[in-house]
Amino acid sequence: MKFVNSPKVEYQPDGLPRARESKRPFIFRIIVGITIFLALGLNLYVFLRADLATIALNNSSGAEGMVIDAENRPMPNVLVFSAEYPAVSTTTDEDGRFLLNNLPAGVSRLVVVRNNVGQEFYVTLAADKTTRVDYLSFIAPLEDIE
Repeated sequence: MKFVNSPKVEYQPDGLPRARESKRPFIFRIIVGITIFLALGLNLYVFLRADLATIALNNSSGAEGMVIDAENRPMPNVLVFSAEYPAVSTTTDEDGRFLLNNLPAGVSRLVVVRNNVGQEFYVTLAADKTTRVDYLSFIAPLEDIE
C-alpha cells in the first residue's frame, strides 16, 4: 500500500493520536454500581426482616417432656434444643424433664445431645400452648464414643 492511500491519523497538540471516545465503559460502570447497590440493599432488607431469633421469640408454643435412656431411666443434664431455632435450648433437670418455650406451632425437630452424640425427635406442637411430648427415648450408643 502506498503512503498516499494509507488511513489518515489525526494528532492532538501533544503529539499523541486522538483517542476514540466511547461511552460504553462509563455506562457499564454505572450499571454495575447500581446492581451492587441494589443487591446490598436487598440483602440488608432480608437480613433485618428474616431474623430467625426474632421470629422464634414471637411464637408462643412450646414443648415439655422427659428424656429417658434405653432402660427407661431419666437422663439428667442432657441438652435439648430445636433444630430450626438452636437458640431455643435447655438442659434436663435431675428427673430428666425439660421445657422449651417460644417455638412455632407445627412439626418441629427436637434434638437431644449427650456426650456430643445427638438424636432427633419429630414432634407436633399445638398453636399458642405448651404441648406435652411425653418421653423422648435417647437410644444413641454412648459406650462406643470415648
